[in-house]
Amino acid sequence: MKFTVQEKDGIHLITVQLTEAGLNHSDEFKAFLNEHSQNEHPKLVINLAKVEYMDSSFIGALVAGLKNVLSNQGEMALACIQKDVLALFELTRLDKVFKIYNTEEEAINHLK
Repeated sequence: MKFTVQEKDGIHLITVQLTEAGLNHSDEFKAFLNEHSQNEHPKLVINLAKVEYMDSSFIGALVAGLKNVLSNQGEMALACIQKDVLALFELTRLDKVFKIYNTEEEAINHLK
């Protein structure tokens, strides 16, 4: 599986099981996020610990997912981002758009 989900305290914990998150998987990930953000007030934590590389199409899928979550009055956070991927978020200033946490637990605690 490329993406896994489990629920904890009403929060969907989504883990991206890819080392390279790119164009080949961005549409599928966008649909996956959309599926898990349809409820009212969805809360999603995206664990990116395994992702070593991310391209703009996958970032676009994350942005689209955030837009869906916010349109349903929900919240979304990113957790466990590797240094190189975090540098990309900082370069594009998306670190100001997304809530980013060092650990899944930190993200869960902030979304409760």
